[in-house]
Amino acid sequence: MLRDVLFNDWYTIIIVVSLALIVSAKLLDINRFSDFLKLIGNSNYLRIYFKDHKFLDPFDILLFLNFCINAVLIGILTYSIFVDNTELNWQLFLRFLLIFIGSVLLKILVELGLGSLFDIKKLFHSYVFQQVSFLNFLGVILVPLNSLLIFGVPNNRTVLVGILIISGLILFVGFVRSIKFYQKQLINNFFYFILYLCTLEFGPYILICKLFSYEIN
Repeated sequence: MLRDVLFNDWYTIIIVVSLALIVSAKLLDINRFSDFLKLIGNSNYLRIYFKDHKFLDPFDILLFLNFCINAVLIGILTYSIFVDNTELNWQLFLRFLLIFIGSVLLKILVELGLGSLFDIKKLFHSYVFQQVSFLNFLGVILVPLNSLLIFGVPNNRTVLVGILIISGLILFVGFVRSIKFYQKQLINNFFYFILYLCTLEFGPYILICKLFSYEIN
């Protein structure tokens, strides 16, 4: 039995805001945006733009906001399709968005703090830049995919599973790219690497999922 179609004006507004953020990033630096779109195929973007990268980079901020918006949106759609077809309001969406942004920023700040604490600031800065770049890339990809799921084939489980698989593959490629780049350091500190994965990579997202589920219920 098919579920009711989720079609609300606020979904349209979210997509429009996402497009506005992406276009703003492109207008901010057209050449960088062009290189950014090739991120999944080569590492030129990571090498070129890390040299002059700053923590509060307007280009990254715009794309990071887009990623957070679409990550929360796909989370809501996943819950609605697979768990409970719940109509969510603006207040709940904004609450989820703020929690997600705060959680990811806290994770980034902790990683940068650890880099300063152990006197490997450049290493952690480079790692964070790589991970944020892949998250931002995923955010751009999610805009048309979310639009397809909302307006093209609403509540289609097969399409949603495909979107989740694509998202997972992009994150996996980014993770493997980072592991390959830092393989020497990881081999020498394998125990600390496993501890890092459990505490700062997997742990926060598990907590976020549980918190989202609690908020919806």
